[in-house]
Amino acid sequence: MDAALDALLSGRHAALAAGLEASLLAHDAPHYREAPAGERRERVERLVAAFLEAVRAGGPAPFVAHVRRVAEERAAEGYELREIQHALSALEAVAWPIVAGAGGETEVVVMRLALVTGIVGRGKDELARAFLEHKETAEAHAARLAERLDELFKGTDGPPIASSE
Repeated sequence: MDAALDALLSGRHAALAAGLEASLLAHDAPHYREAPAGERRERVERLVAAFLEAVRAGGPAPFVAHVRRVAEERAAEGYELREIQHALSALEAVAWPIVAGAGGETEVVVMRLALVTGIVGRGKDELARAFLEHKETAEAHAARLAERLDELFKGTDGPPIASSE
């Protein structure tokens, strides 16, 4: 764990959340843009909190678990993958200047940026996994429904007509 990085980013929690929300409103993320302001802010706050928890832990596990839950919820709500990808990318984009702007030895700054990118990157990996699983489940369900429809409409033709020869 990098206590200085944790302190830096935790101290900028509000800036991280505000930057993320502004990015969601400014870009092509219609579900986020159309969500009630309080709900959107709450979701942004939870994402930032999970990110900061991962920074504190020095690894992506808390963030990955949060992204998994979010991905499942948003997929069920009809969000497009790109909308959630944008939220994760925007969080990284807001965090980078904070970390880089704090200065320090080049190697330390690079390691801190790598941690930020690693946490968000693992979140994106989990997002992809969750969306693919959701897609596969939906496709399997659609296939089962199609089979049931096929069964339902079998035999709708009347009995064969006997020939009069």
